[in-house]
Amino acid sequence: MSDSNENEPWGTLTALAATPALFRPYGHLVAPGNDAPMPANAGTARRHDITPFETDTRPGSRLIASLFETAPQALPLSVRLLERHAFSQQAIVAMQGESFVLAVALDDGKGYPDLATLRAFAFTGGGVVYGRGVWHTPIIGLVSEGRFFVQSWQAGTAEDCEERVVGPFLIGMD
Repeated sequence: MSDSNENEPWGTLTALAATPALFRPYGHLVAPGNDAPMPANAGTARRHDITPFETDTRPGSRLIASLFETAPQALPLSVRLLERHAFSQQAIVAMQGESFVLAVALDDGKGYPDLATLRAFAFTGGGVVYGRGVWHTPIIGLVSEGRFFVQSWQAGTAEDCEERVVGPFLIGMD
């Protein structure tokens, strides 16, 4: 996937505005308005069900909620790392409307990213639920420091988060 110079980007991905239809092969978007909310809390709130979270059936696996704090990064950005959670979906939600980008790719069936499916998406708030086994960049917060709610199943093993170094590619915006 890399050319003769491993430090030269092999291509640039333009981050597309995320829509439910464009993101569907990789998972679901987390944003009000993607569903019909249900009244909750005696009518003082509306509940948006994003997607049912599939259970990880590995021994010792448990659903973990985390808070990630990110330093701002600037675009265009050179990326060399993709990760996946082969046994779990993963939710990532901006807690204060932070802007962020991500790149995603489907699995090639052999445990590596299928780079023909690599796409980048831009967000202003909201978030995503990656499908089980979807390759993705770590959280790339833009503009200011960010806080993100992250949830996934974990068993405390290296299988919880697999990483692959890839030939560098750039993520940019229009």
